Amino acid sequence: MEKNTTVKIISIFGIWILLSTFLILYNNNENKEILNHNKTEKRSLKLINKINKNENDEDKKLSVFLIPHSHCDGGWLQDYDGYYYNVVQYILSGVVNELYLDKEKKFNWVEIGFFSRWWNDQNEEKREIVRNLIKNKQLVFISGGWVQNDEATSSIDDVITQMTQGHQWLKDTLNYTIEYAWQIDPFGYSSSTPTIFSSMGIKGLVINRVSNDVKSYMKSVKEMEFIWKGSESLGEQSQMLVSTLNIHYDYPKHIDPKKDFSLNHRIGGFTKYLNDLAKTRESNILLIPLGDDFRYSNAKKEFSVSKEWLKVLQDNKQYYNIKEIKYATLDEYFIALEDSFLNRLGKSRKNDVHRETFDDNGIPSTLSSYNKDFFPYSTGNLEYWTGYYTTRPLLKRLIRESSHLQKSSDILYTLAMAENSNNPTNIYNLNKLSNDLNENRNTISLVQHHDIVTGTSRSFVLNDNFKRLQKSRISNYNIISNSLELILNKSNNKSKTDNNNSSNNNINSLNTTNNNSDNYGSNSNNINNNNNGNSGSDSNNNNNNSEPFNFGNIIDLSNKLYNQYSLVFHNTLGWEIKQHISFRIKVNKNENQLLESLQLIEAISNKTIQIQIIPIQDDFNCQSIDNNYIVFAIFNLPPLGINTFYLIKNDQLPKLEFSNSKNEKEINSNIFLSKPKILNRGNEISFNNNRFKVEFKSNGLINKVTDKRYSNEIKSIEQKFHQYTTKKSGPYIFNIKGGKKRGFLEKPDKIIFYDGPLVSQLTMLYGIDQYCNVTSIVIQRIYKDNNYNNGKSLITENFIETGYSINGDMNRETTINYKVKDLENNGIFYTDNGLESRKRIYNDDRTVNQNYYPVLNYIKLKEMSSTEDNKNHQYTVYVDRSVGATSPSDGEMEIMIHRTMDSDDWKGVSWPSKDTGRTDGKLYFNMDSVNNQLQNEKRLSLHITNPPIMFVKKHNTLSLANEDYLLQYSPLSNQLPSNIHLQSLLTLNNKNVGLRLFNIHEDVDSNSKSTQNTNKSTLFNKLDTSNFIETGLSFSQFTKNNLIDKFSTRINKEFPIKCGESEYSFINEKPSEITLSNNGTNSGGGNKGGSKIIETIQIRPHEIKSFTFNFNLKLDQLKSNNNNNNNNNFKNNKNQNLEQSIENKRYEYDFSFFPIKPSFYDDRGRYNRPNHLALILSLSIGIPVGILVIVLALVVIYKKRKNRKNIQLPTLSNSNSSSNLIEKENQTDCSP
Repeated sequence: MEKNTTVKIISIFGIWILLSTFLILYNNNENKEILNHNKTEKRSLKLINKINKNENDEDKKLSVFLIPHSHCDGGWLQDYDGYYYNVVQYILSGVVNELYLDKEKKFNWVEIGFFSRWWNDQNEEKREIVRNLIKNKQLVFISGGWVQNDEATSSIDDVITQMTQGHQWLKDTLNYTIEYAWQIDPFGYSSSTPTIFSSMGIKGLVINRVSNDVKSYMKSVKEMEFIWKGSESLGEQSQMLVSTLNIHYDYPKHIDPKKDFSLNHRIGGFTKYLNDLAKTRESNILLIPLGDDFRYSNAKKEFSVSKEWLKVLQDNKQYYNIKEIKYATLDEYFIALEDSFLNRLGKSRKNDVHRETFDDNGIPSTLSSYNKDFFPYSTGNLEYWTGYYTTRPLLKRLIRESSHLQKSSDILYTLAMAENSNNPTNIYNLNKLSNDLNENRNTISLVQHHDIVTGTSRSFVLNDNFKRLQKSRISNYNIISNSLELILNKSNNKSKTDNNNSSNNNINSLNTTNNNSDNYGSNSNNINNNNNGNSGSDSNNNNNNSEPFNFGNIIDLSNKLYNQYSLVFHNTLGWEIKQHISFRIKVNKNENQLLESLQLIEAISNKTIQIQIIPIQDDFNCQSIDNNYIVFAIFNLPPLGINTFYLIKNDQLPKLEFSNSKNEKEINSNIFLSKPKILNRGNEISFNNNRFKVEFKSNGLINKVTDKRYSNEIKSIEQKFHQYTTKKSGPYIFNIKGGKKRGFLEKPDKIIFYDGPLVSQLTMLYGIDQYCNVTSIVIQRIYKDNNYNNGKSLITENFIETGYSINGDMNRETTINYKVKDLENNGIFYTDNGLESRKRIYNDDRTVNQNYYPVLNYIKLKEMSSTEDNKNHQYTVYVDRSVGATSPSDGEMEIMIHRTMDSDDWKGVSWPSKDTGRTDGKLYFNMDSVNNQLQNEKRLSLHITNPPIMFVKKHNTLSLANEDYLLQYSPLSNQLPSNIHLQSLLTLNNKNVGLRLFNIHEDVDSNSKSTQNTNKSTLFNKLDTSNFIETGLSFSQFTKNNLIDKFSTRINKEFPIKCGESEYSFINEKPSEITLSNNGTNSGGGNKGGSKIIETIQIRPHEIKSFTFNFNLKLDQLKSNNNNNNNNNFKNNKNQNLEQSIENKRYEYDFSFFPIKPSFYDDRGRYNRPNHLALILSLSIGIPVGILVIVLALVVIYKKRKNRKNIQLPTLSNSNSSSNLIEKENQTDCSP
């Protein structure tokens, strides 16, 4: 009974538990359904809200601008012609065809040098297609330079030239004006770039090669877009909007047509890339480059691959959070970017709404402002691209020198056009030279490419450019020669009234116009000659003038046929100059009597000029430069003008009947023949001039310098040469890892001392062999002037000149160092960017190669001991070409002058830079107060980089030359103010004249203020000019960027680049004024009477102002005289061959022992890189294995020998019987 009761209770309890469990489960399921429903509803609401938010905030979506482009180097692994014929012509033809077939496609082109060449190859039908593509904005030009120039090693003048050549071609040919720039391959960026580009009307710039660590930082703080200010003195005038590429200028990986991805992978990878890219930008406007080096050679294929993934993205923009994605031009990208930033600031292009927006952190939406540069460029801790600052130093020098010759050619050609404006025949002949002149500018432009002037192309490519430079020099010799003839030949006065009476159409005897009766245009007739009354006859004139003006590298006095020479010097500066100039002469052996009888006479004044003659080599048994001498003199040259000097022998003086002739004693006192004095080791010597006393060590290098004019304080300045030994460097990279720094040129084999009234010189020779060959040469020189006037020294007395001639030593990087004792500069030094000085700081956490910076004109140190700058000294070293330099310790300046290596750095050239050739160079050391150098350093630099150019004319008799030619000439009534540099004067292809004036910020001296006074004189007052129009820096129409001042900016003090800003700011100083005259009528027609119009312009410190004007040429009469069509040659082949011969044997400097000879070689094809890893592995495995084999072999040999000792030798009889048995068996085997 109890048992049944217990079972019932248990059963009831179990049923209750089951019922309870069921109810609980039922309730839970119902709650879950409600919960799931609520979650679904919430998700739906969230999705709806997200969609609504996206629909209401379109600005958060991405605007993607695809920029099709092809980066076409003007020379690198192939030369210019090779690239054009093998690749570029097909790229342009294919791209134009694709754009023509599909209006949605667009393309961005940079290099106008290539495009102009392609254009010239096209027929009119294809050209019309191109015009329509430009009109439809499918084809645009960006940057618009002839090439994409380097920014570390190209001079400012050359950068402006190459940009101008491209911009002018676009304007003249297609009426196209550049607005945006694309500098994506130079190895670092100069602060001069925003200044130059903004002055050309360029509004935005894309850059790429920023150091890896810097770019990573910029991404992290969203500063890939920023405002770049080039100069503190110019402020907003030098600013521009900059956008930085994310990684490189090639396709993003997943959409590269060359890479094999499925369509899904392309889209997935690319959309992820877009989202990651957007996180690094302040805006949602994204630029995607579609291209790379020489891409679109198969344009149809590249566009077709892009079209696949592009269509998918365009059809699903909402899904991928994209507002728009399309092929675009750089103009479209920047307009969208500018609008984006303006909208966020509550502003627009036309009106300001004054509504400021904030980012997610509450910070106002502003752009970062940057005022430094991007040097040095680094792609890793051991990859600082500082070697190319110096690579191929000879080529860098030749480019700089050829550029200066081009400037002289441009100026003289322009002045010849002006002086012959009323002579249609002469203008016609000059016009025939215009194509040559333009081609020469194109050559100068081409070599500014970022793999040419840098020396980072294959050697055969550099050799091609060297030959192009030679060709352009010869062409410029011809242009200068003919221009001089047309400017100076006085017979043109007759033809001005009768243009049709010219009897000889040969340009070497053409007529010139001369309206000058002022100081610099005087027709001096002080040198008289009777010559039977026939000195002015046409026959005698033609006979005397049959020889043209020739470039005067060496005057060969050994030729007995001609023994009278006129030396014509052209001053390319707008200031009158008085300075030392030297030239080389050659005489027959043992003709000391000739040297002692030489006279140099200024033609305009009949004044005998004092000369000093120094033999180039003391040992006359040496044949290399036998009987070569340097002649020094002090020359006066008018501003932008020409002065003539006669080089004759004493015995010719009576024939010239000088009005102020001197007796024999007085004449001989003007000749000083310096005799060599061999110094013994241990001898110390000093030089003195009006500025300095220089003391040298016993090895001939500078030891102490005293500034005699100001402080009279002796400064210990140690000069040394060094070499870095390394095998880690390459054409681009300077890497000292594993190398050492050692002394170089410490003990010369011979020291020769020359002294005289004009020059003191030491010549140190190193590595002399029995054949008189030397490996290296160093010269030390100061210039002197005994006529010290008013306490003012000549410009050439303000520096100590050091010349050097060295070969490239393999795996050596050679430097010259100046160290000022007890100078604590705290790592601060200064280099120039061509426009102004920039502050540098030596970073002790980095190695010396990581602290190198590019130098265009000078490097300097400043004392900081006194608060007054007039008590602090500044030490400046001026250079003759672009180099790399640093300040590795207190008071020290280190300048790299040569480098060569047998290894490559594998940055693309794939071949070592084996530059073992000789380079001759000069450095100029100056010591002055900080205040004085603030006034003088730029002007001194311009005098060094713009030396006068000499041309020589041979004569049978100088009396005819005196009567037939102007002896002195200048287009200016007075020199320009000392702070205004005439940077350019050239005739453009459209026959307008281009003029650039640069305010270098110098104190205006009292002697040149007259140019600023409209009541006294004006620029080009003596020439027939009209239509002065202010333009952009490239002589195109200039439109000011009115948007730049609308952007709000901030300065990021945490930015990783800590130096490179302007040394000074002169933004608050008043601009300088200068007057220009329109002697003719303005294009506006407001001066119909033809009266003179005076215009005053203002130029701010560090500003370059540009103008175009006309010389009132009779363009409708540009034709040859019909009666003289049979003889239109300017120079005969004989003269051209002579110039080629001169160029092939040209010496770089007056002291040079050896003619210019580059060390180029044929490096076409693939370079077999030494496999160091394989060598290490083979040695690490081979050596132990070899040792083991040897040990085993020794063990085996040892055991065999031991076994032999234990074996008993057999008896002789047995041996014989055995041999007999073998012999019998052999006989049996051989029987038939």
